[in-house]
Amino acid sequence: MKVEVLKPSFKVKESGLEFSPEVLAAIFARYSRNGEGITDILKGLEKTPVDKFQDAVWKWLDYGHASIGGLTGGIPTGVDRVSMLIPYLGFFLQPKQDGQETSTRYVEFKPEGLEKPSEFGIPERFHQEWYRVMLEGFAINKDLTAKLDELGKNNPELAKIPSTANDKVRTRMIKNFGFDRSRYTLPVAGLTNFGMVMTAREWTQTIQYLDSFDIKSSRDLAGMLREGITEVAPKLMKHSFGTDRTRSFADDFLDRGVQYLLRNGVNTSQAQDEVIVEVHNPVRSGYIHPELTDEQLMDLSFKGKQNRYDFAKGLAEKTFVSILWNNMAIAEARDINRQRPCKKDTLLAPIGSYMPDISVEEMKKGDGKLYQRYQRFLDDRAKLMTSILNSENPRAYTGCLLLGDQTPFELHTTGDHLAYVTELRTGIGVHFRYEDHMRRVHKQLTEKRPDLAKHIVLGKGEPE
Repeated sequence: MKVEVLKPSFKVKESGLEFSPEVLAAIFARYSRNGEGITDILKGLEKTPVDKFQDAVWKWLDYGHASIGGLTGGIPTGVDRVSMLIPYLGFFLQPKQDGQETSTRYVEFKPEGLEKPSEFGIPERFHQEWYRVMLEGFAINKDLTAKLDELGKNNPELAKIPSTANDKVRTRMIKNFGFDRSRYTLPVAGLTNFGMVMTAREWTQTIQYLDSFDIKSSRDLAGMLREGITEVAPKLMKHSFGTDRTRSFADDFLDRGVQYLLRNGVNTSQAQDEVIVEVHNPVRSGYIHPELTDEQLMDLSFKGKQNRYDFAKGLAEKTFVSILWNNMAIAEARDINRQRPCKKDTLLAPIGSYMPDISVEEMKKGDGKLYQRYQRFLDDRAKLMTSILNSENPRAYTGCLLLGDQTPFELHTTGDHLAYVTELRTGIGVHFRYEDHMRRVHKQLTEKRPDLAKHIVLGKGEPE
């Protein structure tokens, strides 16, 4: 694991002043304490030692002014070679981040491409079997990808390649066709990289939670992030340790998965699709456009929209939408989990195991041995996970999760953001399963709030 915190600095062109994120926060915090404008504040900074200037402002933090921590601007941080579970938790816990993660297309298919089982707390007696099962997941993925690559080359229409695509795009889309339909045996323990940009306040909250999970690599990352970001924003990092409340949440998040699996077992069959969409109307003021209906107000929200980045205002952004997918594979949840701003929830435990029909058909072709291996692999993983669940550290089951594990996943957002996500994730080249999930949401939205759904244009996502 490696953490790299990029230290931003801010420069004033006229005076040549250069200051850190915390000085920036102190500058803007002064707006709430006097009538100075930015010109006078900067003049004062020229005459005042930086440490005294900062201390005069940051003492307010101790009186509950945590909002000052959000004035530091974004602190970019890169994290390399951690299991896919760690960024999943990071993005899940922080609804205000900007970030990105290495695609599963670049996972290393060898022991060095796996996080160590001890990082999940898996007892040593299970390590040999854990490596065998996880590496078999890699091997099946590799063999299935080869079959699907050949299928895509011989039947390019399956990849839905646009007629205008050049050779480079065609090659990439055919390759993606195979890998996107074979990735479901990949272990969540596979190593990845990710980067996030947040203010000091948001980093503090995220590190508090990472510090609270009963997962060694999560706590280790919290310590490394704290150390790195302390060099940029030391005031807030004093508050970045886990609390009773964050530990209570983290324990329950893992324990509810343990409890579900102990009650129901590890299901190796596929859970059927079920999507629930609920739309909550905001309170309307009688003073704002009393002559307009809700539908007319929604039309006004989207008036002039030209593309998905033209976010609606007004009624659309005040309309709250709750979505529950009962069976979203972790492979797709990793993507929707990075959406912001929104709130999310999930049961981090498999209620089923997903594999596309076309992939199952390919595995059954010929002598069907690949399909037999796949079934044995699911059974062996279930036995391993069950043994760990009944061990002295049942929470270590998280080290056995697969990208194909289906989990209930909730997304709570607003109408304007839902319009953006739906348009982003439907179209030529968009991951097929993600698109399926979003089209199911749109279908329900059309039934429940047609005035909102009609403004969402499906099929505009570009090839990935």
